Amino acid sequence: MQNHSKIRVGIVGLQAGSSWAAVAHLPALRQLSDQYEIVGVVNSSLESSRAAAEACRIPWAFGSVEEMASSDQVDLIVVTVRVPLHYDAVKTILSHGKHVYCEWPLGRTLAEAKELAALARGRSLVAVAGTQARVSVALRKVAHLIKNDLIGSILSSSIRGWATPWGDTISNTKNEEYLRKEQSGADLLTIPFAHTLAAACDVLGDIRHLSAIVHTRYLKVKALDTGKVIDADAPDYISVIANLSNGAPLSIYFQGGHPEYCDPFIWEIEGSKGKIVLKAQTGHTQMADFTIHHCIPSGQQPALINIASADDRFGPHTNVGEIYNRIASDILHGTSSVPSFDDAVILHKLIDDIRLSSTQRQWVMISSPGRNLPEV
Repeated sequence: MQNHSKIRVGIVGLQAGSSWAAVAHLPALRQLSDQYEIVGVVNSSLESSRAAAEACRIPWAFGSVEEMASSDQVDLIVVTVRVPLHYDAVKTILSHGKHVYCEWPLGRTLAEAKELAALARGRSLVAVAGTQARVSVALRKVAHLIKNDLIGSILSSSIRGWATPWGDTISNTKNEEYLRKEQSGADLLTIPFAHTLAAACDVLGDIRHLSAIVHTRYLKVKALDTGKVIDADAPDYISVIANLSNGAPLSIYFQGGHPEYCDPFIWEIEGSKGKIVLKAQTGHTQMADFTIHHCIPSGQQPALINIASADDRFGPHTNVGEIYNRIASDILHGTSSVPSFDDAVILHKLIDDIRLSSTQRQWVMISSPGRNLPEV
């Protein structure tokens, strides 16, 4: 890649106009056209690859991940397909020595994540796990304010979130049914909850002990587009009580569906000198547009905290774009500013600890604390 002025990107899994790659990755990369060039796409068939390449004005359509990964025209490969397909795609990419950006979760299981992280660790490659909430400008702002003593020492924190499609219905059978199957590795626990948990640890510090309930309320779910009733066994209700490294309590409560009387995401951080309150209109914190208020004990009206952003048109591409900014720096300068595969293993392990606590009905001591991302 050093012989080219731009990082040449291939995308695994792109459907024009509708897929996550189309609504998040393409806009992010095109806003960074001075650093990146999108050169290829690969889908489940060559026909589909060609259709996406033509619709999105991408020069190369590949017939397989193997073909893309072996091409000397590609420097960085982005994996945006469904979670069960991550392992094979990423393993192939790493075997050909290419930088890789894989959407979270890294794998269906902790074992898959560990194997992929071990493969990446032995190579001089940038291997990125897409926990985009960790680079959110708003959440990094909150971390900075806490570090600089805006609210004093943290006394407690609570998070409440709701997210679709884990309520009593789904809207699109083709795209959402697999999200209600635990074996897919893509559910309320592993997607919106995990994104939130990773960012919360960056802001508040590591979790040392936790107790959890992970539950499936809706074993039968109606698909609104087809009328089909599907069997579901993926979690749609999660409650975690934890101790932070400073001893302060943290509670996180997530459930599927829409709240009736409040915002879909509310995060309160209480300190010895005041409180920070974050709200958003989605529990998917990896793509949430937050408002932040500072509350002080004197009874004054909460003050809105301004969030400076280079892009005022917040959207699904915003945090993804920040990931790409950091990838470019890491590739060019050998830095480490993005969530790595090793970070992904830590998060996968924490999710497994939550499941273990729920199954055994006991507190779990966390043996693998996370790491905070450096400021860039």
